[in-house]
Amino acid sequence: MKAAVIDKANSIHLQEKAIPQIRDGEALIKVRYCGICGSDLHVLHGQHPTAEFPVVPGHEFVGELVEAKGAGAEDLKPGDMVVAQPFFSCGNCEPCAKGHDNVCRHLKFMGAHCDGGFAEYVRVATRKVYKIPEDMDLKLAALVEPIAVAVHDVRRSGLEVGQSVLIIGGGPIGMLIAMVARQSGACKVVISEINQFRCEFAQNLGFETVNPLDADFAKKMQKLSGGKGFDVTFEVSGSKAGITSAIEYTTIGGMIMVVGMTKEPHAVDLSAMFAKELQMQGVRIHAQYNFIGAIELLKSGEMDEVFASLISKVFPFDEIEQAFDFVQTPGDYFKVLVEM
Repeated sequence: MKAAVIDKANSIHLQEKAIPQIRDGEALIKVRYCGICGSDLHVLHGQHPTAEFPVVPGHEFVGELVEAKGAGAEDLKPGDMVVAQPFFSCGNCEPCAKGHDNVCRHLKFMGAHCDGGFAEYVRVATRKVYKIPEDMDLKLAALVEPIAVAVHDVRRSGLEVGQSVLIIGGGPIGMLIAMVARQSGACKVVISEINQFRCEFAQNLGFETVNPLDADFAKKMQKLSGGKGFDVTFEVSGSKAGITSAIEYTTIGGMIMVVGMTKEPHAVDLSAMFAKELQMQGVRIHAQYNFIGAIELLKSGEMDEVFASLISKVFPFDEIEQAFDFVQTPGDYFKVLVEM
């Protein structure tokens, strides 16, 4: 089969590899679409702390089931269109037993610790495979994984109907969190973002935006939050300025969700955390229950239009290097897919 391989930092290219051989408890999927994620770029640039080379990147995929073995295979048959939660978890450690399979002590994340979806075929855990409706748009189905991240983050935040939300960082994940938060009953969703294209995109979807580089940023934030701060803040930028703003503009007793990956440690104003009795919650990937939630959300069809608006460009697999070059070049886009 053809596969895109990162063999060293900053080097990705197509090469021939053997089709994966599956064991009991595993399934083989013929990939149809796979999306490029920011974490794929971290792996490519050698910035992922635990990624191992050589590796096939990619974890946002949809495809056709070829074969499945073991528990969970009973309801699957060759030819089913499926998605799969893109990591292997042991199911036995304490985090897994508590339903936190996303932070399994023996986690192997596809595209970093084992081969992922930028290949004609991919090996997955059978118990993490889910059929999708025959009439579901496969390009939308390729968004299940990032949607699951948003579902996980919003659910873990404890967001309640009628609460206000601040999103710091309006990239693909920030935008998906905004969409899911609004769908979950947030009365106000504000996105803080410096990129004008992203701000205009969010405004066209009905979200209020603010640029943190504006001279009157603090005044705007006071007005948007009614002078009291936001009930739940999602810090998605991974920046020092972002975490500082999160602490400043979250209301007394509010929740800060740490979503963005940071390249270096950032100082946190613990005195402000103490004075406002703020809560801070880290989140990583998504629990399997929330992956299911993302699938059900797509099955409902209620958000198809807004989800589809995030798909900016689709590259053929033979142009995988151009696709990765494209997402590393500043421009007006969100999600880029590769069609196998």
